[in-house]
Amino acid sequence: MFWKIYAVVYLVLVAVGLPSTISHLPRISAIELIDAVVFAPVAVAGLWSHAYRHISLPKNAWKVLLFVSVFWRAISLGNTFLFGDGVARFGKTLSAYSAKMSAVSAVSFYYSGMAIAALLAGLFIVPPIVALYRNAYGNESLLQLMSPSPKPSGQTVA
Repeated sequence: MFWKIYAVVYLVLVAVGLPSTISHLPRISAIELIDAVVFAPVAVAGLWSHAYRHISLPKNAWKVLLFVSVFWRAISLGNTFLFGDGVARFGKTLSAYSAKMSAVSAVSFYYSGMAIAALLAGLFIVPPIVALYRNAYGNESLLQLMSPSPKPSGQTVA
């Protein structure tokens, strides 16, 4: 049930955010544009497929989309932290609110605000990746995939 609700909410957020992104086209970077136009629909497709099973792609296609999405997410997050000003603006906003507090309260307010923002950002980043993983590998554990021990093949060595 979580996946169905999340897929609909994510689809609505992407649909609402896409016109805003397109209207800011001259001011956004190429990475943000690719993220909005290419990888947001991939995330929606992965979530929708995992929740409702309406999109049938071969397992290898889901594996490629997962691989590309994971590495793209790293590039996108790196761009946000290194070159974007959103984190700095949010930090300045938190600092402005905490200016009237005592020193201990201001520090705890600032770090609590940043932690909450990181958790909320994780709610928009992690589930689409998990959905793509589940479409590619089913319910197989990631630890089993990474295990160095060979899987039994059913054949006996004589």
